[in-house]
Amino acid sequence: MKARKHIVAVFLLLISVCVAAAGQNDPVQVSKLVDFLALGTGSMTGTYFPLGNAFANAWTTRSEKLSVLAHSTRGSLDNINLLQNLELDLAVAQSDMVLAAINGTGQFAGSPVNGLRVLLALYPEVVQVLTPASATITSVGQLRGKRIVVGARGSGNAMTSVELLSALGVREGHYQPLYLGYDESIQAMERGECDAAIVIAGIPTKMVDELARRMPVRIMNFSDADLTSISETLPYLSGVKIPALTYGGVNTEVKVPALMAMLVTTTRLSEELGNRLVGTLFAELDYLKTIHERAHDIKPETMLNGIPEGFLHAGTARFIRESGLKAGKKTDE
Repeated sequence: MKARKHIVAVFLLLISVCVAAAGQNDPVQVSKLVDFLALGTGSMTGTYFPLGNAFANAWTTRSEKLSVLAHSTRGSLDNINLLQNLELDLAVAQSDMVLAAINGTGQFAGSPVNGLRVLLALYPEVVQVLTPASATITSVGQLRGKRIVVGARGSGNAMTSVELLSALGVREGHYQPLYLGYDESIQAMERGECDAAIVIAGIPTKMVDELARRMPVRIMNFSDADLTSISETLPYLSGVKIPALTYGGVNTEVKVPALMAMLVTTTRLSEELGNRLVGTLFAELDYLKTIHERAHDIKPETMLNGIPEGFLHAGTARFIRESGLKAGKKTDE
């Protein structure tokens, strides 16, 4: 994906068309170039894509001389790599992937991403372990020897799924990992080609909603002991509750682990532009809430959740200073 090249090409084409239409005796006046930004999201059936498109629309239509184009990608890992390769300016990513990129661990072992910065924490990304409702699987331990969809190859979903299973004693070699995206996961579950699928996204997740419409499914409930064990091993995960009736056929509250989704960028993004981006999101929250339920989780008291010390973007720090918001971290997600 060459997002930046596509945006620039479209802009140059528009300019050339305007010049041709104006004629030689009527030159086009361009007082200031528009800031063109590329935003990496995720799968079209996840949460990043619809919410990211809403962000891009708000920035483009309600902030002067700014044009943001959202792109569907393979998710967190893809997005961070594309940021590093200068193909994206902004991206949505899981907090654990951001931490790994900063520290040079996990998928970024020995190769930390220089200049990565966080604009704000967005919403909890919930770990949903899905099984057919008819299955007898009720705990992670019972996934040994099973076929498990962990996520698309190279995605943050896949990395976190493997780490989560390992934290509860189900290590690689104990199960058959299936590296499938959300759309493929629906088909695999329908055809009985997998025993479980792990989906890490904001709720309600379009993929889970679609699957629940097609067949009876169960979302695994984690015990308090399992949640404690997970948090001790993977401190970026903490327990949350999926309310009853979030999905059709899931009639009871479910306890699950969760991490944070973050809006990330690099130090290449100016302080002034970062300030405008964050300010516009908060100014347009009412609009964003009409697009996706998770926009309700974007709020000052949680906007710094999970952001490593020293990696907040300068534009966000300026926004907090100038707006007078009492931004902070909430300890219980």
